[in-house]
Amino acid sequence: MRRTKFIQVAVALFALLLFVSPKLKAEGEYAWPANYDGVMLQGFSWDAYDETQWSLFSEQASEMSNYFDLVWVPNSGKCSSNPSMGYNPIYWFTNHNSSFGTEEELREMIRTFTAFGTGVIEDVVVNHRNGVSNWTDFPAEVYKGETYQLGLDAICRNDEVANAQGQGKPTGAYDTGDNFDGCRDLDHTNPEVQRHVKAYLDFLKNDLGYIGWRYDMVKGFGGEFIKIYNESAKARYSVGEYWDNYDKTTAWIEKTGRQSAAFDFEFKWALGNAFSQRNFTKLVWKSGSKDQPAGLIHNDTYKRYAVTFIDNHDTYREASKFTGDILAANAYLLTHPGTPCVFMKHWLENKEAIKKLIAIRKSVGIHNQSNVDVLVNSRSQYVAKVTGLHGELIVKIGMGSYNPAGYTNNDKVANASAYTIWTKTPIKNLDVKRPEVSFSPEGGFYQGGVKVTMTLNNATGSESIAYTVDGSFPSATNGTVVKSGATLDITKKTTLRAVAIADGKIVSGTKSAVYKTEYLPVTIYLQKPSWSTVNFYAWSDEFEAAQLLGNWPGKNMASSTVQQDGYTWYKYTTPETCDVVNIIFNNGTDQTIDIVGVEGTKYFVLNGTEGKSITVTDVTSQFGGVSDAVADVEVAVYPNPATDMVFVKSTQEVATFEVYAASGALVAHAENASELNVASLQNGFYFYRVALADGTVTQGKLLKK
Repeated sequence: MRRTKFIQVAVALFALLLFVSPKLKAEGEYAWPANYDGVMLQGFSWDAYDETQWSLFSEQASEMSNYFDLVWVPNSGKCSSNPSMGYNPIYWFTNHNSSFGTEEELREMIRTFTAFGTGVIEDVVVNHRNGVSNWTDFPAEVYKGETYQLGLDAICRNDEVANAQGQGKPTGAYDTGDNFDGCRDLDHTNPEVQRHVKAYLDFLKNDLGYIGWRYDMVKGFGGEFIKIYNESAKARYSVGEYWDNYDKTTAWIEKTGRQSAAFDFEFKWALGNAFSQRNFTKLVWKSGSKDQPAGLIHNDTYKRYAVTFIDNHDTYREASKFTGDILAANAYLLTHPGTPCVFMKHWLENKEAIKKLIAIRKSVGIHNQSNVDVLVNSRSQYVAKVTGLHGELIVKIGMGSYNPAGYTNNDKVANASAYTIWTKTPIKNLDVKRPEVSFSPEGGFYQGGVKVTMTLNNATGSESIAYTVDGSFPSATNGTVVKSGATLDITKKTTLRAVAIADGKIVSGTKSAVYKTEYLPVTIYLQKPSWSTVNFYAWSDEFEAAQLLGNWPGKNMASSTVQQDGYTWYKYTTPETCDVVNIIFNNGTDQTIDIVGVEGTKYFVLNGTEGKSITVTDVTSQFGGVSDAVADVEVAVYPNPATDMVFVKSTQEVATFEVYAASGALVAHAENASELNVASLQNGFYFYRVALADGTVTQGKLLKK
């Protein structure tokens, strides 16, 4: 074999060993690759729980993967409130059931994106952490045969918990960054904390399948620890949320040993100022004697590590939200160096236009270190020539006409009121038509049953359909395999899932739908709170809110009370055709969080009476049968609410039975007993902890009346 041929074969084999997809960076190169031409999607915005369900992403993965090389999703570990955006995490290893779906749905979503060559980045929160039932009781978790449980020495000694009555005093070192109120700030100088974080990142990458991470609140701990963690995990992609100016952000990048990229806030601010002030000189940064685009991307060293963006989940709900021309801003974002991160809201609202802009970027080969020549720098317009791997483009942002030398109208590949792009490079069609499964009819309500036809679209003829009806995810080895056009009889409530398979492999995203065959109206009970006025506000997929209980704040429930078990309850039953409802309890000023997806009969108690995000406790198990949340729990604590004695029902002997105040102070305790007297406790909410003889621990909330 000739030497040249041997080298070609060797290189090809080596590339396959590194990773199956050319879109994803090779192992061994940390932080962010040089000359990277990928585009990133932030796959969520604040409180966008419906838009970012893992199951929905599995269905959309085929389309998204045509345009995005990386998808950034929220933290997937179970958190201390529900719903939660993921920034108050409890579990790192053992529980990844979140407000966005189950762990099984998460793994399926990551697998689907990876199969299509797109990496999933998790929002990693290691600056701070929450306890299970109080502020400091971090859970014990096992990973690869080792137990991980942090104690008080893992918490920074100047954390606010240090001054909280009834809480154990943290004994860690002083915080190496800014304090975060609300969760416990971890001491990253502690070798045990470092061991935990290293193992956590290993779990995310090598067990769940994430390709990298976005570090939340990196100003909360020293950048030198990012270097330690990324070198341990061999991070393929790492980007930090360092919310500050150019000098401080680049200093942080250096502190990480250039082992992490950072979000380019200077870029975002310049873009916002240019449009809000109608002054496009704001897009320019004087670099020596040369005009360059503003932000980290003006510097040849740091633009490789710049993740540029227009808005994110935080800025979109704050005063710094971008208010200018969204498409012009995305045109600027997607034609310039750095790695552009498209915001989910912008993608959903302007999908076709953004697809075109991404196609232009990828066709020209614009990458994170592309050269920029600023041609016009004026208040009315910004014009630049950007050079890619396959050609160059001219982009104009702003008002007024501009005719670049050597280009004609035939070279215009994008044109709108506030932006124009010219290039002589042919624009590729990025739409890859992968096989997909469709259902006819789609999920919904079908009295008595329905026949569902499963069809393969964009198929070559060699594919089949694998489907399940038990809630599990289908594959070549799980479920029933049929040909396109097969019909399924559904006679009861069913979750139908299906994929296309070929040669024993899944070749499509997962199609899911829920079919209901009988009316099951929802009945909701709320135990009477101290409010003088109690309103129910409700909505569902079938009914607008006004059709159910009127416009906000909903219906005054004064005349809808019932007596049961010695308590007064406000009661509401939906129309019979409404079998899933979302509800908010309120008094016109204070209100609960959105309580979504309520089915069947549920009993609720408020966990507070003031504010805009009051949580509730599902007490159905004590008053109306077993609630979904505790249906499979082998330990029951009753009665709950309690007045004097509280009991534990369990098949195992009770070792300890403890009750804690909300502050974390132990207020009642019993050894080797399944009952506890709480008569002396003040009325309010507490936490119980039951440890069984076999080591099993069950924790939850207890209401004392």
